[in-house]
Amino acid sequence: MDATEAQRTHALAALRQQTIELPSWAFGNSGTRFKVFGTPGTPRDPFEKVSDAAQVHRYTGIAPRVSLHIPWDLVEDYGKLAAHAADLGVTIGMVNA
Repeated sequence: MDATEAQRTHALAALRQQTIELPSWAFGNSGTRFKVFGTPGTPRDPFEKVSDAAQVHRYTGIAPRVSLHIPWDLVEDYGKLAAHAADLGVTIGMVNA
């Protein structure tokens, strides 16, 4: 194997190790300060956002973490949210990433 092929192999192996962290706000309604544009099926709370993020991870295999956004993702029991995430095969990552 020549140096170029070795570099290519190394780069592809590094890419296979790469993962992303999905922001929870990506699963909510969007809009402006004047109007929010709601859509059917939009998550209503952080538990549903984590569930949607876990579905993305199941489809892609590269998104094992969810970044929460405070104050929109406040819950009474973060241990319960973390357990919910673990049950779905993802973890809670950074806050306000």
